[in-house]
Amino acid sequence: MRFRRRGLLLFLAITTGISCGSAAAEAQIEQQQNWCAGKEGATPDLRISGCTAVIQSGRLSSKQLAEIFKTRGTVYFYKRDYDRSIEDYAQAIKLDPLNSEIFDNRCWTYATVNKLQEALKDCNESLRLRPNFASTLDTLGFVYLKLGQFDQAIATYNSALQIDPKSAYSLYGRGMAELKTGKTAAGQADIAASKAIKDVAEEMAGYGVK
Repeated sequence: MRFRRRGLLLFLAITTGISCGSAAAEAQIEQQQNWCAGKEGATPDLRISGCTAVIQSGRLSSKQLAEIFKTRGTVYFYKRDYDRSIEDYAQAIKLDPLNSEIFDNRCWTYATVNKLQEALKDCNESLRLRPNFASTLDTLGFVYLKLGQFDQAIATYNSALQIDPKSAYSLYGRGMAELKTGKTAAGQADIAASKAIKDVAEEMAGYGVK
């Protein structure tokens, strides 16, 4: 979410271990899985419907179910239904509390709605579970940027870019933080480098980074 940043991290192999049923029932659940995953040109509403049907099927393990909640939470995020997005990430965390990506996604969502202390907790937990995770370092930089802690944002983006130097989001975020601290040349250079990879300015403005 970026997942933003970031495309969806979809769990597509959820049929493994499913007990055999009628051919029609199996075809139906497979289609719902495809819709949930964004296949077959599924709209956001159809994706949510598909994910909901898969959740209600009772056929998944806890980790598989966590991935479906995470996927649906991300679709809700893109629909700007942030409360439902956060609720789904919470369900996913209950089912798979060692999944750093879920904490990362919820951190970004909390930061988007300016629940910045909650965001910090989630990013720190994600990094505890998966140290030096570039995606979460990028998200944490975003949180510091929104907190107005620009030096900390720059340092965090530096760490993210050491791991993923071609991240348009990290370059853009660092550039914005540099501009805020009067480092005009460096900031403009980072923003230009970001744009050369992907123009994320409008997207980031939608998250409150202007």
